[in-house]
Parts: sequence; C-alpha cells; structure tokens
Amino acid sequence: MNNVTINPKVVLFIAAFAAFIATFNETYLNVAFTPIAETFSIDLITVKWLTTAYMLGAAVVVPISAYLYRSIKTRHLFFASLILLIAGSVVCALSVNFPMLLIGRIIQSIGTGILIPLGMNINVACAPRQKLGKYIGIVIAMTTIGPSASILVAGGLLSCADWRTLFWVYAVFSLICLICGMCLLKNIAELNRRKFDVLSYALIGLGLIGVMYSISVAFTGNLLFAVLSFVIGLVLLFIFAARQKRPAPLISLQPFKYPVFTIGLIINMLAIIAMFAMNILLPYYLQTSLGVEPIIASLTIFPAILLSSALAPAAGRFCDKHGPKVIVPAGFILMGVFSVLLAAFINTGNIILFALLYIPVICGSSIILGPAQSFILSRLSGEENPHGVVLLSTGFQIAGCIGSSVFTGVYAVFETASGELAFTAAAGLTAVCMLCGFILSLTLSAVNRRERGAE
Repeated sequence: MNNVTINPKVVLFIAAFAAFIATFNETYLNVAFTPIAETFSIDLITVKWLTTAYMLGAAVVVPISAYLYRSIKTRHLFFASLILLIAGSVVCALSVNFPMLLIGRIIQSIGTGILIPLGMNINVACAPRQKLGKYIGIVIAMTTIGPSASILVAGGLLSCADWRTLFWVYAVFSLICLICGMCLLKNIAELNRRKFDVLSYALIGLGLIGVMYSISVAFTGNLLFAVLSFVIGLVLLFIFAARQKRPAPLISLQPFKYPVFTIGLIINMLAIIAMFAMNILLPYYLQTSLGVEPIIASLTIFPAILLSSALAPAAGRFCDKHGPKVIVPAGFILMGVFSVLLAAFINTGNIILFALLYIPVICGSSIILGPAQSFILSRLSGEENPHGVVLLSTGFQIAGCIGSSVFTGVYAVFETASGELAFTAAAGLTAVCMLCGFILSLTLSAVNRRERGAE
C-alpha cells in the first residue's frame, strides 16, 4: 500500500457506495421490459437481452480486475468505472433503436465489471484484519439492498415518467458516487505493471461467455446449442487454468491450494444462487398467479431485504470473534427450512404470511455471505487477495446466472400445471442446494484447523 494515511472507514464508505451502485443496476430495468418492448416494437425475449448482455459483459471484465488493480492507480480505475456507467446510461437514455440501447447497456456492464471487484479489493486492503468480517458484512448489505431498492425506485419512476428517465436517474446516482470518490478516495494498491496476457484473457472471456450463455438459454433456446456452448466454454476454461501455471499469470489460481478457500467459494455460490432465485420467483409468483401489482410484490420482499442488510454487519462481527463454525451452518438451515415453509403455505395466497416467512430466507443469506467471504479471504496473503477477489466475483456472476436462469427455467416447466406447483418445485430445488451448503459448511472450520496444523 502507498505511504499515505488512509482512513479505513472512508474506504468502507466508498466501497459500500460502489457496491450499491453496481448491484442496483443489475435488476433496475426488469420492470421496464414491457414499455421498452413497446417503444421499439420487439418481443420480451428480445428485450431480455438487455439483462443477458449486461450479465455477460460484467462477467468477461471481472477476470482482468486483478490485473487492472495492480496496473492502474486506484483513483483512475475508480473514475474510469464510474465514467463508463455514466456514459452507458446516457447512451441508453438517448437510444433511438434497440441496438443502441443494447450497446449502452454493454458499456454499463464494463463499468460494473470493474467497480464490483475494485470496491471489494480496496475494502479488504484497508480493513483492520480483526474487523474484516464486519467491513465485508457492510458491503454485502449494500449488495443486498441494491437490487431490491432498484425495483422499487424503477417502479415508482415508471408510474409517473418514461423508461428513459430510469437511465438519467442512474446517471445522477453514478455521478454522485464519482464525486465522492474524487473527494475521498486515495491511491491504495501497489502497482507492478506486468505484461497483459491477451491469450489468457481471450480464453477465460470466451469460456465464461460459453458457460454463462448456455445456462441462460438452457430452458428457452436450442438445447443442443446450449450443451455445445457449455462444453466449449468448459474446454476453454480448462486450457486457461493450465496456462495460469506460467510465471506472472493473469489470474493466480494459488487460492485454490487452500481447500478452505475452495469450500468457502462453493458455499458462497450456493447462497447466492438461492438468494437470486427466491428474489425473482416470489415476486413473479405474486404477479402472475395472484395478480399482485409489481410495486406490491416488491414491497413484499423488501422487509426481508432491510432486515438482512441490518444483520449482515453483525454477522461479520460475530465471525470476527467466533469464526464461521456456528453462523454459516445456521444460515443454511434458515434458508432451507423457510424455503420449504414458503412452498408449504404458497397456496394460501396470504401476502403478509409470505413476507414473514421470507425474512429468515434472506436473513440466512446475509449471515452466510459476509462471514464466508471474510473467513476465506483472511487465509490469503496480500498478494493473493486481489486474485481471491476475482475468483469470488466470477463465482458471483456464475451463481447469479444459475439462480436467475436455471431456477426460472424449472419454474417455467412446472408453471403449465400451476403456479403453486412451479414455486414448490423451485423452492424444493433451493432446499436441496441449502442442504449441500449446510454439509459443506460443517467441514469449513475442520478443514481450516487441519490446514493451520500443517503449516
């Protein structure tokens, strides 16, 4: 780190604001799909490419974030990411056709792909080690609030304004974040300016596109093409992994030498899959099966989001003092049990009951994500941390893709029979994932003790 005085709380504020801005944009457009489709005379399958392209764009940029973090001054990188978000928003707001709108969305995704891991990197670099769980918990809280708050904000704006207003408002949010960074953020990372490995980047970029695209279209497109895309993507990723054994890799895979990191990464992904799936499916069920207005469906899940956000820093503090042995398994129990209870009472149509049962589901995710991430990152050295953050961020993108695509696909398969059966099937799959996460979480502390004993 540079020889300058850096206030960890100021860095935490910037990292939390960046996390909110980046994740706010992930679901911001979902409620605007219908008016956008009407404006450009396209179908909803086409307009959903705004989400797919955004997700793929961010996923492709994340793998080079460690290289960028060590090659470009922190302030410059932060400014560049926000400028991309603002520029993309302006292009979207001024778009005269759908391709122009899609290009603007891709520009936004590049900014997001830089901003998310950058925020985590500066937070991990500056947080006091004994408070790492608390600091990561606060950032996790912002990533939880962002997607939910965006749906409420977008719904409110669309009730009185055109969909283009959404992009102007987001540009203002991004500009405020940029100004805060200009005033408060200092250069943090030590630069080494290694040569950029173009071939490695091409391999992981194309590999991730292949895998994530196949997941996205598995239930809605050509199944054979999806399988072929998945296989090609996996082959490219294996070639990429083999190439990273060279000196000065694009992404060091050294974190995987610690079994606790690998287990923690899987745990993290399982919790994200369930959180994404339930955040999408419960409002969708309320709207399609019960005829609830979008804003009411969003408000149904909002109490859970707020409580989980308040709980995340406390969960981080608990993990700092006691480790993940108790809190992470407890999180999986909450998510699994109450997902099943939601499915059991889904035919009652009681929105208040749904809101109450949903609180433990999302609170469970908040006491898994922060503690798991802080625990496994604390096992890495300062040199390994940026690469660990890249791997976690890439896992986040893949898990989000699975949660939003695979689970909605399962829902769609059973929806032809009834909405209740569809939700029950998806909730059952969520419970299976939570059981797997619970079993893995029981091994986390034991594996860590074994690793430390071998050192």
